Amino acid sequence: MKPMTDSMKLFSVVATMMVSLVGLSAPAQVSAGQPPQSTPPPPAQLPFPPGATHAYVNLGRVAAESIDGQAANAQVQALSDQKVQVLEGRTVELQASQQKLQQNANVMSNEAQLQLQREIDRLTIDIQRMTQDAETEVGDLQQGLQLEFQQKLVPAIERVAVSKGLRFIFSAGDGGLIWAAPELDVTDDVIADLDKVSQETP
Repeated sequence: MKPMTDSMKLFSVVATMMVSLVGLSAPAQVSAGQPPQSTPPPPAQLPFPPGATHAYVNLGRVAAESIDGQAANAQVQALSDQKVQVLEGRTVELQASQQKLQQNANVMSNEAQLQLQREIDRLTIDIQRMTQDAETEVGDLQQGLQLEFQQKLVPAIERVAVSKGLRFIFSAGDGGLIWAAPELDVTDDVIADLDKVSQETP
């Protein structure tokens, strides 16, 4: 049985999936006095049907639950948090200067007002530039992580296909897959293969 060779098509599917998964996300909002809601565990994996030649994989789960996927998300989130913290500090400076100008305009000299307004303009431009630079830096990190993840994911899917004698593996949610028997889901197998290689690699 020959392994899957249509890797380029799979690359495009994975890239689309990773853009949404390895992205900036706001921290979860937790109401005071209420415990955080836990995500229900996925259903237990059903026995794979003997002789089946096709299956499907949930790439979203692979990216969210695999060791490499979680590490990629953590890197992006850490960089995002760092940039947000810096921007928030600069925004506080801007707001303080704006408030000072508004409250003391009647008692400040024209020269002092002009100097403070220049400071406000400078801070505004700095924040705009820092925001653009942060978006570019996070985007570059995302692209690099997507390529790294693809290079690991495609061989893992191929190994699962070969081990089960499959001729087709569909992507759940992509390519028009409307329904499939749950026992044909090989997502857990792909995650297990990825994690095994990740743990074996120093």
